[in-house]
Amino acid sequence: MSKRLLTSLLCISLLFISAFSFAATKDVPKSTKLIASALTDSIQLNNKVVYVDFWASWCTPCRQSFPWMKELQENYRSQGLQVVAVNLDKNHKAAQAFLAETKAPFAVIFDSAGSIAKAYHLQAMPMSFLYGRDGNLRTTHEGFLPKDTADLNTLIRKLLAENVSK
Repeated sequence: MSKRLLTSLLCISLLFISAFSFAATKDVPKSTKLIASALTDSIQLNNKVVYVDFWASWCTPCRQSFPWMKELQENYRSQGLQVVAVNLDKNHKAAQAFLAETKAPFAVIFDSAGSIAKAYHLQAMPMSFLYGRDGNLRTTHEGFLPKDTADLNTLIRKLLAENVSK
């Protein structure tokens, strides 16, 4: 193959990948409505800061994020934080076994069919979405690294301090 052809194919590939990346993130739910509809009636998200995390029991970084999410929920629940973990395991028993082990103090939604995940156009595992008290998406985060938690904690505290007029 000639260099010109290879260069052309590379450029076309990069354009396709860029277009796909844009399309995959532009339609992410901008409010908590989809998550709220999947929760039980006893869990209300109105006027709460909501941290939505997509995870699976087979995902090592997902497993590593659970102690931090547990700490978040325990430390900030009284200030209005609600962590919602959306499980994507096809094998419901694997997810249940992991949850029994971790004793997660936050809401868990089972999405084994992937319908909620599809609406969020996930790019990584785990992937999280942080919503303000107004129910609007404030930021997304791909993967989990302990070093990222300080910045996320700071943003969560900032969102918890915001007032929302009704």
